[in-house]
Amino acid sequence: MKKPSSNTLFLIIASLVVAGGVYWYFFTGSPSAPLTAGAGGESATQAKFDTLTQELSPISFNLSVLSDPRFTALIDIATPVAPEPVGRTDPFAPIPGVSDTATGGAATK
Repeated sequence: MKKPSSNTLFLIIASLVVAGGVYWYFFTGSPSAPLTAGAGGESATQAKFDTLTQELSPISFNLSVLSDPRFTALIDIATPVAPEPVGRTDPFAPIPGVSDTATGGAATK
């Protein structure tokens, strides 16, 4: 009788671990409660959002940097884009006066 190689055993163990992980992820745990709009109270998420909003309210920005001479001395180095001519309405249509030598077709009119 032939002994299985170490690679075969490793693949079997790895596939069992992956299958167990997939089973645990999809089939265990408590089902989540349906989301409902609270009639009288706030949800935990809404309360956390309100708390974070209140913490951010006292933040102010110093706009004096916009009037600094170093900022006002900056110049725009953008390159203008030249308009290009519009192409054909149907790019796959045959070109008049050009023969199709690859397929043996004749010139179109």
